[in-house]
Formats: sequence, C-alpha cells, structure tokens
Amino acid sequence: MKRHLVKLCTGAALVAAALSAHADGAFNQTDKRFVTDAANAGVYQVQAAQVAAKRAQDPKVQAYARMLVEQREKSNMALEKLAASRSMELPRELEHELRRRVRSLEEDKPEKVDREFVKNIGLDDSEKDIERFQRGRERVKDPELKRFIEASLPMLQAQRKQAMGLIGNLPE
Repeated sequence: MKRHLVKLCTGAALVAAALSAHADGAFNQTDKRFVTDAANAGVYQVQAAQVAAKRAQDPKVQAYARMLVEQREKSNMALEKLAASRSMELPRELEHELRRRVRSLEEDKPEKVDREFVKNIGLDDSEKDIERFQRGRERVKDPELKRFIEASLPMLQAQRKQAMGLIGNLPE
C-alpha cells in the first residue's frame, strides 16, 4: 500500500512538473510565429494611430485613433508580458514595410490622412488581424496564449466595426 501511494504521489508530481514546465517553458514554433506577427501588427497600429491622432482632420477619426492607441498599447503590454514569461524577446523595430506605411501616413496631405488611416488600418489591417487571431485560436498550443487570443478577438472586431461606421462619412 505504501509503495502504491509513493508511485501515485510520484506520478502526480511528474504530471504537475510537466504542466508547470509547459506553463513556464518556451513557445513552440507556431506560437512564436503568432506572437511575433501579432506584436508587429500591434506596434504598427499604435504608431499609425498616434500619427492619425495628430494629423487627422475629422474629430471622430482622431477619437478613433486615440482609442486604438489606448487599447492596442494595453494589448501589446499583455502580449509582451506573456512572451517574456516564455523567455521570448519581441522584435524591437518594425519591419521595413510597416515603417514605410507609418512614414506614408506622416507624409500624406492632411486631407488624405483620415480616409487612408481608417481604410488601411481600421478596415484592411483589422481584417487581417481578426483572421490571424482566428487562425491562431485554432493553431496555437499554449493555454495562456489561447486566452490572450480569446480576450483580444472581441476588441479587434469592435475596432473594425467602428472603422466601418467611420469610412462611409469620409470624403473620397
């Protein structure tokens, strides 16, 4: 009986150790790719929204941009904290194409900023983010990363819906 209890306790300890090792261990390659892509998109959207908040002419677009900055910064911080708990460093700089797109918003004529921002970031990029997070929900293995995705999807969908309401009221 005593030997059986020792085996049972040892087995339970091994399961607990395996679970905690997974919880504190590194992401697999699929999870890493998702985290990297989501981090790049999040930082890009914050930077683009900061530009739009300053340069947009329509007060509703300015408010939308400020809301994006606030929500995305919180989301980015949560993702960064999760990545750090898995000993993963996130990219420090935006990819070249994303930097170019932010620079384009900075250099556009002010009358073009509203529509370009809402169309490109609010609609097109948000749609890509939603699709990325929906695929991630099916593919990632890390339970905390799955929870992050589940918590983020409604925010992304609400942001896109708000952009859809704005685009129709902006001049071509």
